[in-house]
Amino acid sequence: MKKEMIKIPANIKYLTEREKFIEEFGKPFELPNGILNKEIPGCGATTVALTDEHKTIICSPRNELLKNKHEQYPDTLLVIGGVDTKEIEAYLQTAELPKILVSYDSVYKLIGCIKYKSDWRVVVDEFQCLLADSSFKSEIELHFLDNSRSFPYVTFLSATPILDKYLEQIDHFKDMNYYQLDWEEKDIVRVYRERTKNPINAALEIVRYYQNGNYPSVYVNGERIYSKECVIFLNSVNNIVNIIKQTELKPEEVNIIVGNSDDNDKQIARIGEGFKRGRIPLKGETHKKFTFCTSTAYAGCDFYSTNAATFVISDCSRPNTAVDIATELVQIAGRQRLACNPFRQFLTFVYNVNAEEVEQETFNEHLCRKVNVTLDEIRDNNNAGEALRAKRIKDFRRIPDNAKYQDSYTMYDEQKGEFVFNRLAYVNEQYCFDVQKFNYQNGVIVKKLLQDSSFDVSENQTYAVYQEQLKHLIKKEPFVDRMQAYCEYRAKQGLIVNLAMSTLESKYPELRYYYEALGVDRIKALNYKEKKLLNEIHIMKTKNKIRHELHGIIHIGDRILTTDIQQTLHDVYDRLGIDKSLKATDLNEFFEIHPVKIPTEYPPQKTPARQRPEEWL
Repeated sequence: MKKEMIKIPANIKYLTEREKFIEEFGKPFELPNGILNKEIPGCGATTVALTDEHKTIICSPRNELLKNKHEQYPDTLLVIGGVDTKEIEAYLQTAELPKILVSYDSVYKLIGCIKYKSDWRVVVDEFQCLLADSSFKSEIELHFLDNSRSFPYVTFLSATPILDKYLEQIDHFKDMNYYQLDWEEKDIVRVYRERTKNPINAALEIVRYYQNGNYPSVYVNGERIYSKECVIFLNSVNNIVNIIKQTELKPEEVNIIVGNSDDNDKQIARIGEGFKRGRIPLKGETHKKFTFCTSTAYAGCDFYSTNAATFVISDCSRPNTAVDIATELVQIAGRQRLACNPFRQFLTFVYNVNAEEVEQETFNEHLCRKVNVTLDEIRDNNNAGEALRAKRIKDFRRIPDNAKYQDSYTMYDEQKGEFVFNRLAYVNEQYCFDVQKFNYQNGVIVKKLLQDSSFDVSENQTYAVYQEQLKHLIKKEPFVDRMQAYCEYRAKQGLIVNLAMSTLESKYPELRYYYEALGVDRIKALNYKEKKLLNEIHIMKTKNKIRHELHGIIHIGDRILTTDIQQTLHDVYDRLGIDKSLKATDLNEFFEIHPVKIPTEYPPQKTPARQRPEEWL
């Protein structure tokens, strides 16, 4: 596969800047026929397709994205489920320059309605989803690719195209022209990565933090700016529902952006009255404090918040909740569009690593076995007698979409009327293995993948404050760790330290109490352990009660017999309910004491005078 680089000068930020392109290249930018790696999201490629002088069909894997584009461009025709050919034909008759927004699974509706296909251009937006989604709808994807062949000019568009090692295995793409934009200047997104055993618990911590009004912040040009909105990307409707229920969020606080399905609606309804599927806000519309997004919003959607921070939760325990760093994470990083949002170029990535030991060689052997089974099944099914073949077709149609390719890659092609090898399902299994198993083996691989995907994983002074706050925001650290961190913060000075310290204080107010009650030396001596600190506090409170009682009975300058001291202490302990053995020397804890001898009666005269003082009490 040959690649052609298209250099974009530093003075050009968007592909829609017609005058600048004319000045540089003599013509406006045009989407090429083939694969276009635009390299960065949000550069205006889709807008070019919507505003140029060509009849255009824009295909997308996500209905929500199509609806969002249709709201922005109401003169377009939206073709999704429920739209029939009559509506398409009526639009084509009246539109001067038709622009059609269509889902992958509705493209077939256009085939019979458009007579002269050479007059049209097709843009397949976010085409990397063809591979990612084929684990549950590969048949739809394959039929879509077949239908796209009806048009001679097709642009497969993405900022994160399917990687070469997968493209080369898919017949439709392996010989296609490949173009890559080479931006002379582009924004780099910084990533704060946090590895944790339970990413879902981290998501809970993030929500609770914002709930309590403890917003992370950055300093820009001497001004402290708070993130009062957060967007959490988590590809599990069930997890999103449980997080909302556990944190008791209200409907007016939450926007839930998930795929349009009855199952998703039923799950959201479990939260309670007033909760429903949301939509992507348009530019200028108010954003809610919390926005939860599944993969339906990973690519192509635009957020226009002035202060929203982005959190990506990747749980590699399941294939669908493990985020692909090379494609999905890059797409997510480009969702915040407003330049005035200081958090748009910073992404918080929370992940776990895969504990399973799955060797590449073992996996390859597994693939080979499935391929051999597939070849045998295809031969046997296609050569079977009429009755048996009909039964096997019926059996295949009954298999749930998520289980069709567990044992083989055998697919019944309705259009061809025969059993075939589903190559997309085959390539998808390799892809899922790489994402879930290999890419999340350890933190070193994660960091390298981030760097290879052009993320900045280095320290940055502007965001050092932010990162230090996030460290305590995301995970619920052991008490010893946060107590020690707090003591260290109190011993230092500086902006970063102060903000990190206030972050800990707001989340764990008891830290300040322990520090001010016991002091750093005593806390350190007790090894920062909460049980020991609590016991020390209890002892202190008990002593204060005893001191208060004793100061009402004993006064400075009093002379008291040892026996009276013991009785006084006994009475005080008894009143306070203190079960403790006592001795007269206990009084040393509450008063400064000087032992003296005082005479109670004179001894008999026969006792030598020189002995009398020794017998005084």
